[in-house]
Amino acid sequence: MTLRLGIDVGGTKIAAGLVDSSAPTEVFTHRRVATPEENVSSVIVELVGQYLEGERGGEIAAIGIGAPGVIDPATGTVLSAGRTMWGWAGTELAAEVKAAFQLPVAVHNDVRVMALGETVFGAGQDFNNVLFVSFGTGVGGAIVRDGQLVDSPHHTAGELRTLWGPNPDGKAAQLENMASGSSMMWHYKIRAKAPSVEDLREVMERYHEGDVWAFRAIDDNMYCAGRTLAGFINAIDVDAVIVGGGVGALGTPVLDPLERGLRTDLMDTLRNIPVLPARLGSDAPIVGAAHYAATVL
Repeated sequence: MTLRLGIDVGGTKIAAGLVDSSAPTEVFTHRRVATPEENVSSVIVELVGQYLEGERGGEIAAIGIGAPGVIDPATGTVLSAGRTMWGWAGTELAAEVKAAFQLPVAVHNDVRVMALGETVFGAGQDFNNVLFVSFGTGVGGAIVRDGQLVDSPHHTAGELRTLWGPNPDGKAAQLENMASGSSMMWHYKIRAKAPSVEDLREVMERYHEGDVWAFRAIDDNMYCAGRTLAGFINAIDVDAVIVGGGVGALGTPVLDPLERGLRTDLMDTLRNIPVLPARLGSDAPIVGAAHYAATVL
């Protein structure tokens, strides 16, 4: 029995939990704190300290962290970051946590570790080559082969947000501007002339009430997202596509048009690959981070 601490760093919250090697998908002793605007690594160090001071702190063998941005997994350094984490680029996260506690620390991109957990323990466990796609506030992705994350010279393998494809207006657009929650919300606001709508949850409520503009905001955009992903999949070849993230968790309203778009543009030899929803739920990033620490340390 070996305990590992998994940490999921996000733009608004930092979540953590302990994972026992004998039950790698079960997370216990959950903790969650708000992500500060500055000194994020200091808050992570404080959070780790709370676990180490706890009843089972002495049993923790390693720490795995999933964090936003492009991460150098060899050093655990944030190479670049988006607008949700200003000042995050350049953070030597693994080194800072190691220096504080003298424990092994593994750091990778948050979507990457979530993909690893889902492939090894969740929806992808029956497949050798998986593309994981996360639709949420933004769009992310990862490629997992033979139970290992695929890396690349600049650590961007599986980044999907800047893929270009046809949008619902027949113009070219980036994937993140079609399939992120905020993009679909804005699509609805403009088309339905509904400036008071503030988030995708309200759009989904109107979708289920039969609002045609809400239907089109979801269906049209996810269909185009599927067509955009098809070209990428044709190039890399995978056994399955797993869809996760907050938007991905919305179920058939998202998955059905996404799959229609994929089937439209996938090559004949790939047209029947399965498109599966993620299974591990909100614990997936913690499970994945803990497992990543187990595989690389």
